[in-house]
This record gives sequence, structure tokens and C-alpha cells, in this order.
Amino acid sequence: MSPLLAPRDTTREEETTPSARRLPLLPAPSSSRRPLPNRRFQDLQTGPEPPGRATAVLEVLLATALLAVGSLPFLPVFGGASGYLAALYGLGAGTATVLACSALRLTALPTMAALAVVHVVVAPWLLPDVGTGREAVLNVVTASVTVWRDSLSLPLPLGSFTAMTVLPWLTCLSLSGLSTRLLLSGRDVLAGPVAMVVPLVAIAWGGHSPVAPRLLGPALAAGLLLLWSAASLRRRRLRVEEALSDTTGSGRPDGAPSAPAPVAMSRATRRGAALAVTTTVSALSLVLVVNPVAPTARTVLRDVLEPPLSLSEYATPLSLVRSIETDLADTELLTLSGAPEGVRVRIAALDSYDGLAARIGESPGGASRFQRVGARTSLSGSAPTPYPAPTSPGGTQEVTLSVRGYSFPWVPTVSATEQIEVSGPRQAELSESLYYDAFSATGVLTAGLVEGDVLAETVRPYAPPSESQMSTDSLAQVSLGPVEQVPSSVVALAAEIVGTASDPLTQVRALQQRLRTSYYSDGSQSPSSPGHGAARIASMVEAESLVGDDEQYSVLMMLLCRSLGIPARVVMGFNPSTDGDATTVTGADISAWVEVPFESLGWVAVDVTPDRDQVPQQQTTQKVSNPEPQVLQPPLPEEDPAELPPSYEDPDNDGSEEEQDPGLPRGLLLAAASVLGLVAAAGAVLGWKVLRRLRRRRRSGVGSALGSWEELVDRARDLGSAPSWGATRRETAYELDPHFPQADLPTFANAVDTQVFGPGDPTSYALGELWSSCDAIIRAMGADRSRLGRLQARLSLRSLVHPAGRTPRRRPLRRYRS
Repeated sequence: MSPLLAPRDTTREEETTPSARRLPLLPAPSSSRRPLPNRRFQDLQTGPEPPGRATAVLEVLLATALLAVGSLPFLPVFGGASGYLAALYGLGAGTATVLACSALRLTALPTMAALAVVHVVVAPWLLPDVGTGREAVLNVVTASVTVWRDSLSLPLPLGSFTAMTVLPWLTCLSLSGLSTRLLLSGRDVLAGPVAMVVPLVAIAWGGHSPVAPRLLGPALAAGLLLLWSAASLRRRRLRVEEALSDTTGSGRPDGAPSAPAPVAMSRATRRGAALAVTTTVSALSLVLVVNPVAPTARTVLRDVLEPPLSLSEYATPLSLVRSIETDLADTELLTLSGAPEGVRVRIAALDSYDGLAARIGESPGGASRFQRVGARTSLSGSAPTPYPAPTSPGGTQEVTLSVRGYSFPWVPTVSATEQIEVSGPRQAELSESLYYDAFSATGVLTAGLVEGDVLAETVRPYAPPSESQMSTDSLAQVSLGPVEQVPSSVVALAAEIVGTASDPLTQVRALQQRLRTSYYSDGSQSPSSPGHGAARIASMVEAESLVGDDEQYSVLMMLLCRSLGIPARVVMGFNPSTDGDATTVTGADISAWVEVPFESLGWVAVDVTPDRDQVPQQQTTQKVSNPEPQVLQPPLPEEDPAELPPSYEDPDNDGSEEEQDPGLPRGLLLAAASVLGLVAAAGAVLGWKVLRRLRRRRRSGVGSALGSWEELVDRARDLGSAPSWGATRRETAYELDPHFPQADLPTFANAVDTQVFGPGDPTSYALGELWSSCDAIIRAMGADRSRLGRLQARLSLRSLVHPAGRTPRRRPLRRYRS
């Protein structure tokens, strides 16, 4: 529907040709009301033509179907239907919100504000993973900013983490609202590409698992073509209506009578629709017949981003072996329930060495391999050399590890762990800080573990392979971390031990035999320095016999194997059966071993540390003391007490101020409070003006017509042009016209006067045309202002302090007594 009054174009002369299209006149009421002057109201076609109601419904339905199909790639991203349902919720909420705002004739800025309100208010009720109450609102607001980063750094599926469904919800809410508004404003050519952004986001922020690529792509292309075809048919129908309106029944060149206008338009519409559907179906059928091969691999955004966790702030866990074994020997660290017989508890696997310590290696690109994991994240699915399939028919089983005296960030796991779920009083905090490296089977909790935390792990039963199985298998070539600064004595020892043996398994067994027959010492009974740096390993090798504990022997074995080209890594953990109680882990159960990868068997553990009763035999000779005769010495002279300097300490100061946590800087808090205050004030001003316009628009009869004029005068006041008090509408219009020449205010004032002073009440159609013209004039009044100027006008308080339509108070005349 064209507005009643369009802004005047001063650069174009008024058209006077009979063929110029004019707006339909306002329907005259049953009374003798004088109609509005129509010679000034011409359709200048300055923008796209909005669709009719039936066409708008059809195009919105097509766009909704296109968005629903485009949201299907969210299914594998979340490992279930939660992400797709969130996308459908956002799709429905965005479309309904924009339709409601369009019915209220709201502009783009209030529509965006309405979508933001729906996002904050409705999302906590619909999304399943944001919590409840105030926590849900806070999670939704926070995730609106952080979900774009977290969804790329967290492993799939995202359904294992909190507030991840905000990603499909917010994507579909915003894009469905934008596409619906474009359709209702006549820009349907742009609405299709906007709807296609949804599958692009789902794929870019997802993984490598496609969803029916041979069907999804053609379906999206068909939906886009149908939407564009509907838009093309609508424009063609408008052209047919215009052509038929210029004829009086004989529009053909030969003068033959033409069909009636409705029949001709229906015929043209049916032909165009049939052609569009036929073309789309033919193209889709051709694609399905050709059946193109789907790509086997694709690159997504998570492939080019580095994981967020850095191990630089964590010391190597292998350095804890000596302190745990000696200081926490009798301390109960963990309790196990449901663990398989003979199970080992892993802490970390280290495959890199820099001459100072053994560390967890990094990816070939130099980034950490740790990623956030959740309760449903598969831990071993992405490991290059996973453990072999379970040999027992029972499948997976649950193992529970309860934390007692264990207070380290490294997560204790059982061999072949599939999933980890944390519980206890700190469940929420631990769930947000759990990282895992599938290659090294090592987990880290950045929040640390304390007594009371519980780890429920789903594990696969694993039986160590036999010697015959290993002899028939071959070693796997695995890319491990670099090994640097290896002492030359270690290389010489490896060559001496293996001799002429060339089989890798034979070499591993020879190295294991040599180390296992050496001596064990943790420094408590015989001298043995801690550490596993290059100097400590060199002194150990160059001594008469090898003496050390799990820390030194495991690192030495890894260096010996790596010098021979055999891939190996150090694993630190616990062997609960060391002290005879397999359900309780103490410090005495600390252990370290080496793992070697096989092609079919995966990583196989190799024990290299000697038994703890193989201590070195040392002869200690005690020096016989030869006491000297004691001679009584004279007493020392008394010394004067030293004079201390005076104390200037404040006796009332107990030092509590220094121990207080300073918290956030006061300047930062003040700045944040100031910004929030400004945003709240701006929102209050905009909301007040929107409510004022709605109240004026909802008036009945003449009051609504007066409200349109008051809205226009308030806009002029906000733009800095305040009219004189007491002037009539016509006088006010001529006074403001030089400031806004493109708005044609006198004509609008005459139209308002016609509705106000005419007989009877104005019709709803006339009031709707007045408000449409008012909106067009308001936009034209600020067209020559900058964006900053228009923003200042929107936030101006002039029209709120002195609104139009309010009669100012006049002081009564004061009489003076003579």
C-alpha cells in the first residue's frame, strides 16, 4: 500500500502526463466529507514495491522452509536433535517477531530491539542447556558473545557443553528476522541469500560429518530458485496490472478485444508458476540422476584455529614422582570402584624431551592438542593409534574414581577410557575446565582436583597382548614430539646393549632386560638424585651401575628407544596393586613406564623400572672419633645490650589491609558503570518515544490524525527546529518548511486539517494513510543529516520535555494594588 504523502523531490519537476500513475483516492465516507486533494500524491516509485498479503504469506513460507532445511547441518554438530530444535525455535521466534513489528509499522531500529528482547527473555525458557532462572538468563547473555569462539575450540558434539544451543538459536533468530523483513519490504531477491547463510554457519562452525550432501545441496538450490521465482512472478503480475489498467478493453495491436483483466492476470500468473516449477523440478531431477560424488573431506573453521589450552603454565607431571613416593607414601589419594582386575591409573603420557624435562608433545603446527570435553565426548575416537577393541564380551563398564588426597590438575584415567563425567560439589566448575588430549590419553582440569570430587569413567576392558601377538605384529611409525639434547653416553649405551640385533621388538626386550636388572633407589636408603634432565641422565649412565627410580628409568628407556629409531613415550601413573590393595591408590603406588606403538595392538606398556627391593649394596665406613681432652675455658665478658632503632609501626594496624584482595580496579568498575548507565539512559529515551508513538497511533478518530501531526512536530523539535507556540498547523508548516524543504509540510498540514475539521469521523483507511505519510516525511526530514545527527535527534530530550499537543502552563496575571 502506497503512503498517502510521499516526500517532495526538489530535483524533479512534477509530472503532468495523463499516463502518470496516481495513488487511489481516499474512499469518501457516507457523509459529504470533502476528499483529500490528490493532485499532489503521485507514486514516484522510489523504492521496491511491498508484496500483497497473499504473496507475502507465500514468500515467507518459502523462506521458512528454506531456513528449516538449511538448519539440518546442526544435527551432527550437537550429536542429537537439540541443536536442530534450537534452530527451529529461533526460526519461529524471529519470523513471528518481525511479522508483529511489521503489523505495528515499526521501523528497523525498534524491530532489532524487539528481537534482542525476545532473545534474552524467550531463549532461557526454550533452550535445554542454559539452566533455569537467573542463571539461564546470564548464560544466554554471556553465550551470545562467547559461543562463536567456544564452539570452534570445543570438541564435537557440542551438546555435551553448557549454552551451546545459543549458536543455532541466535543464528536462525537473526537471519529469519532479517529475511522476513526483506520479504515484507519487497527486497525478496536479497532474502534468499540471507537464508542461505544458515547452512554456511552450521557447516563452518561444525565438523567434517555432512548431512546427506547429495540431497541437501539440491534441496537448498531448489528452495532458493522457488523463492526467486515467486518474486519474479509478483513483479510480472504488477507489470501486467499496469499494462491492463492503461487499456479500456482493447490492448492488442490488431484492435481485437482482449480478455478481461483478472482472467489475463491469472493466465499469466499460472504460466509463470508452471514454468518456474517445471524448471526447478527438471534441474533437481538432473542433479539426482547425475548423482555427483560427495566430497570426502572439507575444511571448517576449527581446522585453522589453535586450541585454547597452553601447557606452558603447568610443570611436567613426571617431576612429581619423587615427592609423591616419599612424602605421600601412606596418604590415600584415590579410591576406585568397578575397575577391571590389574588396571593401571594413568596420569600423563610424555613424548617430547628438551634436555631439561620430558613433556607432552604438541601438534605438528606447534599448537597444543588439548580440547574441551564434556560428559558425552568420545575421548578415544580421534586418537591416531587407539587401543584395540575390547576382548571381553561385556563391552564397556563404569569405573568411579573418588578423590581423597590427590590435589593435582592432571586427571587420573583408566586405560582405554571412552568418556569422563565429573560430579561432586564442584561439578559445574569442573565441567567447564576439563581438557583432554586424545593422542596422549591425558586430561587436565584447570580448576584442579580436591577432596570430594568424583570422576565417573566409561572404559573398555583391555587385556595386555601376549608375546606371540607382539612378535607377529610390527611397530607403528607414529609422529611424536621432538627429542633434543640427548647425552652422547645414552646413544652409546643403546648401541652397546642391542649389539647386532636389528629386529625392533628384540631391541626393546634387550633394553628392558638391561634396565630391569639394575638397581632401584628413591634417595631414602641410598644416594640418588631426583630429576631427569640431561645432566642427571648422563651421570646415571656414566656411573658404574644404573641407579634410579621410576622417573629416571622411564626417561632413559624412552631416550634409548628414540636413539634407535623406535617410537616410545613415557607414561606416569599409579599401579594400585603395588601395595596389595587394588581399590585404594596411595603415594606408594606411583609408577612410570614406557609405551611402544604397534600397528594392530596399539600402544603396549613396557615396564623398565627394577623392583624396589633391588637396592644397591654400598659399604659405609664410619670414621672413628678421637676425642681431645676438654679444657675449661674462662667465661666471656658481658656485652652491653644493643640499642635498637625506634619503632614507627602503627599498633592498631594488624596488616589485614595488605591481605585483602584488591579485586578489580576501581577505575575499571567506574568506567563499566558509566557505560552501562549511558546505555540504560539511551534505551529509556528510545523506549519512551516508541511508547508515545504507540499511544498516539492507537487513538481513535480525530485524535489519531492529531497524533500524526504531533509526531511530526516532535521530530522537528528533536532535529533542532522548534515551532512557535500558539501557531496553527498551517502556520507551523510554513514556518518549518524552509528547514525541511524535501518534506512538503504544508501539504501534510492541509491533509490533517481536512480530517480534523471535516464532517464525521475519519475512516481507518484515511488514518492509516496519514500515518504512512507521517513515517515517510519523518524519514525525509533527517535525510540531509549525518548518521550522528540522526542519532542525536533520536536521543534528544527536547520533545520529551516539551512534547507537541501539550498546552504550556501560563502564569495568572498578578494584579498590583494601587
